[in-house]
Amino acid sequence: MPVLSRNHLTSDVNTDLSNLSNGAIQRIIQQCVNDKPVVEIARYFQITRQRVYQFINPFRESGEYPVLRQSGRKPHAIDDRAEELILATYQSNNIGPIHLEKKIEETHGIHIPHNRIYRVLLNHGLVEINMKKRQQRKYVRYEHTHSMSMGQGDWKEFELKGSKKWLITFMDDSSRLITCYGVFDSPTTENTLTVLNQGFQM
Repeated sequence: MPVLSRNHLTSDVNTDLSNLSNGAIQRIIQQCVNDKPVVEIARYFQITRQRVYQFINPFRESGEYPVLRQSGRKPHAIDDRAEELILATYQSNNIGPIHLEKKIEETHGIHIPHNRIYRVLLNHGLVEINMKKRQQRKYVRYEHTHSMSMGQGDWKEFELKGSKKWLITFMDDSSRLITCYGVFDSPTTENTLTVLNQGFQM
């Protein structure tokens, strides 16, 4: 089965292959087999004609669909001595990978990254996969639950009819609405408090 490197495929700066999958490559090849014009295939998949030929040529030679190689660096091989050292240190101290990394470096003068230590412990069933860490967390914007419990304010300089003025606005953190604002000649504490008091009275 022909294997295609993503690095090789992304050499064309005008082509975005970030969403390209093995399934997409198979569909491209199938369209070529069905005598669909290469120009139309390239336009539909938003790739160049040369890219289409990069997929179809290995298929014609071997009769098998090419597959994309897994991107990223290959995991570093762990030698037997390092593995024995990790397991022995774990058995005597019963601590996690991060602390094991420090302990091994302090005791034996050897640095083994905690990710590699974790992999060894995982292979021997000494740690469990933390599914919470494996799943990408959704971004949640922090905001206060109750309106007017927290606000944000800032000064902004601008020009009005040829003269410089300062605008201050306050926004409610919960509703994200502007609660009060004011325009002044200078950004002073007194002016800030004036606008704040107006906001509380509304």
